Amino acid sequence: MVPYSSGTQPPRIVLPPGATDCHHHIFDPGYPQPRGLRPLPQAYHEHPPDIAAYRLFQQRLGLTRSVIVTPSHYGDDNSLLVDALQAMGQDHARGVAIVKPDVVDAELDRLHTAGVRGVRVYLAPDRAPTPEQLQNMGRRLADRGWHLHMAGLRNEEIFPKWEQALANLPCRIVIDHLGYAPQPAGEQSATADVIRRLLDNGRTYVKLSGVYLQSKVGYPDYPDVDALAMDLIEKAPERMVWGSDWPHVGAIGPSPDGARLVDQLSRWTDSDAIQHMIWVKNPGRLYWDA
Repeated sequence: MVPYSSGTQPPRIVLPPGATDCHHHIFDPGYPQPRGLRPLPQAYHEHPPDIAAYRLFQQRLGLTRSVIVTPSHYGDDNSLLVDALQAMGQDHARGVAIVKPDVVDAELDRLHTAGVRGVRVYLAPDRAPTPEQLQNMGRRLADRGWHLHMAGLRNEEIFPKWEQALANLPCRIVIDHLGYAPQPAGEQSATADVIRRLLDNGRTYVKLSGVYLQSKVGYPDYPDVDALAMDLIEKAPERMVWGSDWPHVGAIGPSPDGARLVDQLSRWTDSDAIQHMIWVKNPGRLYWDA
């Protein structure tokens, strides 16, 4: 057993060296939260999903590298992210930060030195930047080889409203959690249509993560998400990456089994070359080559 993951067995897939978890969080109640943000779950105070806990999860799955994403609970305070990157080492970990649209260049430079390679943007109406702010941020990130990491909504198809703004960005973008494409529409949803068109621009990546967020079938295998994942992999395998979303903050019901999440990829493609691309090559290009 490892914290915040059901099951006890390793994946059936034997992951290659360099296999990367491109989306997980680190929480530590020792770091203060800005006022007005949702508090950490009580369980996180008693059993923190910290670096030590994540390493147990990583070891069980056979993952080599990871991408730490600042969770919304800390706002634009990236102190925990920077400290976690230092502790895990930049050969093994990169980061995605949350910053305000008017963040100064010196702060972006500091985060780059720490190992950050992307900025997460929430498209919720009360949190989203303006299209002009997004365009300006995109120019600044493009100069650094960073990307904009776009977070959608669980209860609304928000990407159709942002398609034009995203299509015109000069930097790479990463759509997390399969764009929160709703089920059962899945690959036939308006969100999936937008993602496919954005993939045509050659600058868009998709995180094959958070499958439990929209699944109607649910635990333990979330099979209703398979068709969408397979469709996107077929469309642009060279720009797909995988993420566990550990410690699964948004999961309803049993905590997902990380080994089963890994093994999903073998359902989505039986090509060893494409699997290696998703586990190793694509994350290397997106997070370590910049």
